Amino acid sequence: MYHWGMRTTIDLPDAVHRRAKELAQARGESLSSVVADLAVKGLAAAGEPMRINRDPVSGLPTVNLGYRLTSEEVARELDDE
Repeated sequence: MYHWGMRTTIDLPDAVHRRAKELAQARGESLSSVVADLAVKGLAAAGEPMRINRDPVSGLPTVNLGYRLTSEEVARELDDE
């Protein structure tokens, strides 16, 4: 379980949000913890060094995975869990 001090807002496709909530409930964990765990695993699987920057317009943190990831790809991977 991850406990970090940084809070952020992300937009998730409805199917991804629903699947992540189901997974959180099944694990007895918070949605934040499950999303953090999935992000850590996804970043590790990408095989690219993770770079965290700040968006120049919004000031929000951004993570560079080394390639673009579509919401459809995220939903498909979550469905495979």
